[in-house]
Amino acid sequence: KSTAAQVDDLKAKLASQEVELKQKNEDADKLIKIVGEETEKVSKEKAIADEEEKKVAKINREVSIKQRDCEEDLAKAEPALKAAGAALDTLNKTNLTELKSFGQPPPIVVEVASAVMVLLAKPTKIPKDRSWKASKIMMAKVDQFLNELITFDKENIHENNLKAVEPYLKNKEFDDNNVRGKSFAAAGLCSWVINIVSFYKVFCEVEPKRLALAAADRQLKEAQDKLAKIKKKIKTLDDNLAALTAQFEEATAAKVKCQQEADATNQTISLANRLVGGLASEKVRWGDTVEKFREQEKMLPGDVLLTAAYLSYAGCFSKRYRLIMLNDKWLPFLSSLQPKIPITDNLDPMTLLTDGATIAVWNNEGLPSDRMSTENATILTSAERWPLMIDPQLQGVKW
Repeated sequence: KSTAAQVDDLKAKLASQEVELKQKNEDADKLIKIVGEETEKVSKEKAIADEEEKKVAKINREVSIKQRDCEEDLAKAEPALKAAGAALDTLNKTNLTELKSFGQPPPIVVEVASAVMVLLAKPTKIPKDRSWKASKIMMAKVDQFLNELITFDKENIHENNLKAVEPYLKNKEFDDNNVRGKSFAAAGLCSWVINIVSFYKVFCEVEPKRLALAAADRQLKEAQDKLAKIKKKIKTLDDNLAALTAQFEEATAAKVKCQQEADATNQTISLANRLVGGLASEKVRWGDTVEKFREQEKMLPGDVLLTAAYLSYAGCFSKRYRLIMLNDKWLPFLSSLQPKIPITDNLDPMTLLTDGATIAVWNNEGLPSDRMSTENATILTSAERWPLMIDPQLQGVKW
């Protein structure tokens, strides 16, 4: 009965576990779906990022090539720029003052001054008067004139100015080495004109490349910014996916644990059912035995009294007198008492003192198998004091 009740409790527990397991399965399935969707998102974004990285790498290579080309071309212009600067370094207030003091300088000196004049002039006001007198007016304020040369915008020479200075440059005598013999200051101005124009021409060749490089730099920055945003988004998605994956693993572990508990409970129920089924036939016998024990319990006072009397007094009598004492004396006497002492009908006192297994052991030890010998052995082993054995055939001694 107890086992059956426990089985019922286990079945109730299993039902609860199955409900919990179903819920955990549903939770895990939902998480699997979400993790799958997030994984797909991350994969797509990573694919986009890979493409953007390829674009950035390509643009970066293009920028490097363009930058190298620009640097190489600008390097070509660098000597002209340095020469122009060196030419300016040869000019000072003293030699320029000396130059403008010439009354009638050699023609090549006048041409040098004229070339400087057209370069410094505004594009819309190229002077037609390029006489020595006009040149002296240009150099009137030496410091201002020298500053104009130093701050000349060498990267933005107008086409009109270039066109005006070109004839001077084509003159074979327009050379600083040639002019130096006429005037040191004029030679410096000649070198400045030649190198400034030379620098500008190289610079003009480089300028489109510089513009292309600047555009490529902007494109590279935009691509890098876009890639950075994508990577940031991927990191956020990765972090979210990692958190979801951890939740999924936790849910899966809880699901497995619940499944194991349910399986264990189910196995216990199965074993318990087998036990209950196997003991079903014993249940009836045990029930009968319990009822029999309850009836015997009621008879214990009389049964114990009769057995104790038999143990105490029957030992010295033969079988015939033992039966007379038990059946003709004690039982009628006990039946006549009021209140009546309950006693088992046809009681055998030996049943309370020994059993068949013990008697079998005695027989194996040499005790004769007759009833009288069994009673004597029972009295002998159950008595509190050592009894005197009447043993003319020495059977007791042998045993």
